[in-house]
Amino acid sequence: MKFDIFNTNKSDLLKNGLNVYTKQVRNNAKNIANIDNPTYNRAKTDFSDELVAAKEKARLKATNNKHILKPHYQPKMGIKERSKKEVDLNKEMSQLAENQIRYNFASRVLRKHYAGLKKSISGRI
Repeated sequence: MKFDIFNTNKSDLLKNGLNVYTKQVRNNAKNIANIDNPTYNRAKTDFSDELVAAKEKARLKATNNKHILKPHYQPKMGIKERSKKEVDLNKEMSQLAENQIRYNFASRVLRKHYAGLKKSISGRI
């Protein structure tokens, strides 16, 4: 039985998350760069399907009723919705901020995971 301590379900999920967050930043930057281009179609930045697939592959479960399983917020009512092709600077900037928080969290957890492995290998507690 082969056990790879550097590529566990947890670390693979976090690495996939970092890749998705990087793609989101690129798409947001491309959208912002083309905000004044009338023929530009907004690049999709919703990778939640990829994260759900990665979560299922990692077999993660909600073990507490306080775990968040799906987005718990609703869009504000009364705000004029733009077309899917039109770039909204406020939306792009808020997605960038949210994405940065998620990226920082995933990278911190991955760093702690590898730091724990380093301690285990070196025999330090």
